[in-house]
Amino acid sequence: MRLRTERGAATAEYAVTIVAACTIAGALVVLLRSPAMSNALKAIINYALKIAGVDGVHL
Repeated sequence: MRLRTERGAATAEYAVTIVAACTIAGALVVLLRSPAMSNALKAIINYALKIAGVDGVHL
Protein backbone atom coordinates (compact mmCIF):
# COMPACT_ATOMS: atom_id res chain seq x y z
CA MET A 1 0.00 0.00 0.00
CA ARG A 2 1.44 3.34 -1.01
CA LEU A 3 1.51 6.24 1.31
CA ARG A 4 -0.17 9.44 0.22
CA THR A 5 3.22 11.20 -0.06
CA GLU A 6 4.36 8.76 -2.79
CA ARG A 7 1.51 9.40 -5.25
CA GLY A 8 3.62 11.21 -7.87
CA ALA A 9 6.78 9.19 -7.38
CA ALA A 10 6.30 6.99 -10.47
CA THR A 11 5.57 9.99 -12.70
CA ALA A 12 8.68 11.77 -11.44
CA GLU A 13 10.78 8.68 -12.07
CA TYR A 14 9.51 8.45 -15.64
CA ALA A 15 10.28 12.13 -16.16
CA VAL A 16 13.85 11.70 -14.89
CA THR A 17 14.32 8.66 -17.15
CA ILE A 18 13.08 10.57 -20.21
CA VAL A 19 15.37 13.51 -19.47
CA ALA A 20 18.34 11.14 -19.05
CA ALA A 21 17.54 9.36 -22.32
CA CYS A 22 17.30 12.69 -24.17
CA THR A 23 20.63 13.80 -22.69
CA ILE A 24 22.35 10.60 -23.83
CA ALA A 25 20.80 10.89 -27.29
CA GLY A 26 21.97 14.49 -27.58
CA ALA A 27 25.50 13.54 -26.58
CA LEU A 28 25.54 10.77 -29.20
CA VAL A 29 24.37 13.19 -31.89
CA VAL A 30 27.14 15.63 -30.99
CA LEU A 31 29.75 12.85 -31.01
CA LEU A 32 28.63 11.32 -34.29
CA ARG A 33 28.55 14.69 -36.06
CA SER A 34 32.21 15.31 -35.32
CA PRO A 35 34.52 14.59 -38.27
CA ALA A 36 36.73 12.24 -36.26
CA MET A 37 33.85 10.01 -35.15
CA SER A 38 32.27 10.12 -38.60
CA ASN A 39 35.52 8.94 -40.19
CA ALA A 40 35.96 6.22 -37.55
CA LEU A 41 32.41 4.97 -38.11
CA LYS A 42 32.92 4.94 -41.89
CA ALA A 43 36.18 3.02 -41.46
CA ILE A 44 34.47 0.41 -39.28
CA ILE A 45 31.63 -0.02 -41.79
CA ASN A 46 34.03 -0.30 -44.72
CA TYR A 47 36.13 -2.84 -42.80
CA ALA A 48 33.06 -4.94 -42.03
CA LEU A 49 31.95 -4.81 -45.66
CA LYS A 50 35.43 -5.85 -46.80
CA ILE A 51 35.40 -8.83 -44.42
CA ALA A 52 31.94 -9.78 -45.69
CA GLY A 53 33.30 -9.83 -49.22
CA VAL A 54 31.58 -6.69 -50.49
CA ASP A 55 34.24 -4.71 -52.32
CA GLY A 56 33.85 -1.45 -54.14
CA VAL A 57 31.61 0.22 -51.55
CA HIS A 58 33.21 3.23 -49.94
CA LEU A 59 31.31 5.50 -47.60
